[in-house]
Amino acid sequence: METILSITCPNYSRGPDHERIPLLLPPSFIIGVAGIILGSTIRILCFRTLDKLFTYQITIRQNHKLIDYGPYGVVRHPAYVGVAFGLLGTAMLFVGPRSYPWACGLATSSAVAFTIWLWIIFLVYLTYSTLRRGPIEDEGLRATFGKEWEEYAKKVPYMFIPGII
Repeated sequence: METILSITCPNYSRGPDHERIPLLLPPSFIIGVAGIILGSTIRILCFRTLDKLFTYQITIRQNHKLIDYGPYGVVRHPAYVGVAFGLLGTAMLFVGPRSYPWACGLATSSAVAFTIWLWIIFLVYLTYSTLRRGPIEDEGLRATFGKEWEEYAKKVPYMFIPGII
């Protein structure tokens, strides 16, 4: 580990031993990994709950049924919430205080810093785009299931976060 860090992290070999530990697990790393794990767990629950009804495209399948249990009994679009947690967790790995590229001095390069920020902007856009799918999906389900969807929407009023939205 010492050799890998001394090669991949220019600042690692410069500080005394007691300054090296925070580099390995800064709070942004822990929060980022927690977001990725939470997001992945939510997505897996959604895949298992929807089973054959899960698709990556917004579509209504033949013999489609409205799922109102599992994570879909808490919010209407939990899979999108899982994606958002995962993407934002990934962003935390790179922009949080003392995160790897900043602590190692890699982000002092203009090209690396620009690439990191460009990537972060892309992740934020991807998160926005994913969450934007919720209302589109709601309209398709409303058009297909009518009163059944209306009852479901009353039972599960929030698209993404209970009590908020």
